[in-house]
Amino acid sequence: MNLKIDSIQLKKIGKFVFVLGLLFQSCSDDDDLINTSKTDTELSENCIQNISNPNLPSTWQPWTWDGYQKFPSLYFAAEPDGNLSASQMQKISKFSLAILEFRMGQFVEETTTGKWAGGDLAGFMETQVQNFKAAYPTGPPMLVYRSGMWAGSMYQEQWNALQNQNLFLKDERHCEGFINYPLDVDESGFETDLKYCRWDFRKCEARDSFTSLIDLAAMENTDGVFFDNAQSVACDESNHLSYMTKAARRAFMESQLELYTEVFSNLVNNGKYPILSTTNGFSDIGAQVPWENDCPLGEEAILTALSGIPYARNHEFWMWNLGDLAAKQIRNALKEKQNGIPLIVHMPYFPNDGGCLEGCEKLNGSGKSFTQNEFLEFGMAAFLVSMGPGSYFGFSNMQNDPEGGGWFDVSWDYFSQYDTIITGQPIGDVQISNNGMTFTRQFANGTVWVNCADGTYSINL
Repeated sequence: MNLKIDSIQLKKIGKFVFVLGLLFQSCSDDDDLINTSKTDTELSENCIQNISNPNLPSTWQPWTWDGYQKFPSLYFAAEPDGNLSASQMQKISKFSLAILEFRMGQFVEETTTGKWAGGDLAGFMETQVQNFKAAYPTGPPMLVYRSGMWAGSMYQEQWNALQNQNLFLKDERHCEGFINYPLDVDESGFETDLKYCRWDFRKCEARDSFTSLIDLAAMENTDGVFFDNAQSVACDESNHLSYMTKAARRAFMESQLELYTEVFSNLVNNGKYPILSTTNGFSDIGAQVPWENDCPLGEEAILTALSGIPYARNHEFWMWNLGDLAAKQIRNALKEKQNGIPLIVHMPYFPNDGGCLEGCEKLNGSGKSFTQNEFLEFGMAAFLVSMGPGSYFGFSNMQNDPEGGGWFDVSWDYFSQYDTIITGQPIGDVQISNNGMTFTRQFANGTVWVNCADGTYSINL
């Protein structure tokens, strides 16, 4: 499959629809990177950082993880029409971890001011965290969303930062919605001449501004911050997001890792937890998806930069398809486990396609169709053979809501398997067979195996 999509971002214009992925459109030149005599190295500034490294174990989390005694389920969604309802919070309370997706409160003022969450999405998310913790003080940890790529008008502080366009890459692609919407919907008639929205982390001023935004989250009631699109620009091999050369993307990535070292340290020192969502993989394994597949530095560079700073890695496209891609994802997750990096996964379910978007394809080229339970359990089996302490699994229906595309609350159910599948402690190492396609793991309560070549699996617990 030659797919070029990242985290399902449904953009509603009028009734704003974010289609799965980075919406690849016609582009404008990035003058800093094309018509310039500067070298790629000179484009990256040296910034003085004030870092207080927590020097904690990599599996540290500001809560207790018991995923071997209760399946570690993830809720990662938004309620676009307002505050979380009592029934929604009751459902969320069953999960082991909750993340509020950025479409939270998207339509609250659509017919009045036209502003997404009243123009203060950060404040709206904080209110949901407060409400949930008041209703369920012993409920799961709840994190909030921030993009590691763009700044948007739905966040008041980011709207203020957008006024200084020098902080951002001079490339207009995919920025109109983040800057104008919801300020340009018919009800408001608002227009702006701002063009750019993707942070240029090679600039000290941009890194300082981004750091200040995350420091605000570190002082709130949230349990942490989910960083989406964490390395999308740096790994953009087809130049869909910018015209940067690979050397420039490497400099960008190095600067970004320095930034994450600072902001992740600040979060952890404030008792908050960072989750890094990336498509990156270890150099000997390779990119984890068929797009954003030219990371200038492998995942080992992330581990080196963030040494002593606990964080989890989010895998947005878990078991996106069968065969080599699925096996590669498991191998990469196992190497992360060996290095003490918790794994967060979201498995996207496309019922109209039999599970995988555009259909699941076995290693031999033939097709395979899953029911929802089969696809859920296949993904759970792949996760169980891969997971280490601090890991969580999420699953959503990407086609049951045309506007939400898998990210609204309606798409995230709490499945009975989350209560019945209990592994107990792992025993021994994961066994790999069948030419690297089958992974088997023994637990105190039984055995789990998954065959990536044909999508078969067993959860015998």
